[in-house]
Amino acid sequence: MPIDRCICHKITFEELLHIAREKGLKTVEELQTENLGSTQCKLCEPYLRKMLETGQVSFPFGKY
Repeated sequence: MPIDRCICHKITFEELLHIAREKGLKTVEELQTENLGSTQCKLCEPYLRKMLETGQVSFPFGKY
């Protein structure tokens, strides 16, 4: 099963990427400030960093 969402916020990386681009957010810290993802358990933080860098929204389990 690929990793494709922030489980705490119940939002997919695809949705987060769309919102980030729409709002001009470029860092995980900006996503966190907007309370959009990676503010609770933070397990998705490395995936969100990669998502913002590359546009990739689905990751093999345990890759990052």
